[in-house]
Amino acid sequence: MATGSDQRVPRSDGAYASLHVFRPVSACNGVAVLSPGAGDDRDALSWLGRALSKYGWLTVTMAHKESGRDSLRDRVRTGGLRDGLLALTTDPESYDDRLEDAGAALRWARGQCHAGPAVLAGHSMGAATVMIEAGAKNRLGVDGGDRFDGYIALSPQGKGPIFPAGAWHDIRKPMLLVTGTRDEPIDGKWQSRIEPFADMPPGCHWLAVVDGATHFNFAGFGYGHGDIEAKVLPLIQRFLDNVRGHRCTVPTPASGVKFDTK
Repeated sequence: MATGSDQRVPRSDGAYASLHVFRPVSACNGVAVLSPGAGDDRDALSWLGRALSKYGWLTVTMAHKESGRDSLRDRVRTGGLRDGLLALTTDPESYDDRLEDAGAALRWARGQCHAGPAVLAGHSMGAATVMIEAGAKNRLGVDGGDRFDGYIALSPQGKGPIFPAGAWHDIRKPMLLVTGTRDEPIDGKWQSRIEPFADMPPGCHWLAVVDGATHFNFAGFGYGHGDIEAKVLPLIQRFLDNVRGHRCTVPTPASGVKFDTK
């Protein structure tokens, strides 16, 4: 099993980003930057970091100190789990910090790997980070730079406290959205997570809905997460191959995965 190494790199605002790096064993096909969810650390998406490095991608997971475990714990202590989580995931400064981390991670990774495209992937609050970076309109007043060639959103959010209706209409670059039939948000049903896909214009935008997959499965834990990962990883690999090859070849999904494209 591939293990990563820790790296501390400067951000443009003078602070530092903490990264966990999974290096490809051979030639580098591209750069993948991973953004975990609220309260997660750099280990949360290690399943994805290990897999992408095996596919030949230099993969960098961001620890996001300002919206990590300690930050969530402080908010939960003050307002309870639901309100604490909502406060963190709707905090504009936390997203500003995440985008600073993403810029620092991208600059550092490009110094290590000059080949191929760069992709940003994220889970939960990390998926919101992905959407904001890709150009989704939001209620927080945070602007992304659209600095990547493609995007992957695991457990994306629909309209609500972060995104208004119609937030995703101007996203043009390739994007893969993944959710599951047990991937419920704090308020509402899992079906809200497919709203971004419905709003997006055509342009190599893919949606995968995994039967039985929970919110925590996509973070890399919870009952049956290994089975869920085995269904999702081939889609991610094909998506990355497409971004690298400037094409949009539609894959055949595994059984138990509802797949849609536009």
